[in-house]
Amino acid sequence: FFFKQKTAYEIGVRLVGSEMCIRDRKILDLRKLKDNKENFYFYPDTPISEIALALKERSIGAVPIVDSANKLVGIVSERDIVTKLVVEAKDADLTTAKEIMTSEIIAAKLNDSIDSIIAIMKNKNIRHMPVVDEDNILTDFFSIRDFLRAEIEMSTDIKQKHKNIVRYQITVSVLLITLTVLGAFFDFFEKKN
Repeated sequence: FFFKQKTAYEIGVRLVGSEMCIRDRKILDLRKLKDNKENFYFYPDTPISEIALALKERSIGAVPIVDSANKLVGIVSERDIVTKLVVEAKDADLTTAKEIMTSEIIAAKLNDSIDSIIAIMKNKNIRHMPVVDEDNILTDFFSIRDFLRAEIEMSTDIKQKHKNIVRYQITVSVLLITLTVLGAFFDFFEKKN
């Protein structure tokens, strides 16, 4: 079967502007936020009925497909099942993942920035992002929900840092005003003497 994979770097998405987001966070950091840290995948010869049942039981929308060496070879999504199985009236017990999987996929690397991967997902209308190492071995599989959770957490972190900066600015201002008043007070008494 045909497999073509592009990394986020090869896509060449450039981020423009000085918007403070989660630019410094890496895909590796996203693991800490994920609810289910289990690496969940299927093989190309897995029947679609088995994959569909797992999607239903786990309330997920897609699964990665790997070969016997755990190298990423594709993704099967609910959309693949509907458009390539149901619409074509194929038997879910007799159809395998390799027959309907999306094999031209974009994958992230662990050191890619979360912000750049979100930009790629938005531009390419991707809802699931596999993460592979240098040998194309699947390390993680994230949904757009995982990335949104990371954005929300980072937004909360930024708000807290902003509050800390404002507190610092207020404290410094109060200290400067206090020192100015004390200086004026001492000047007043020095002039009287």
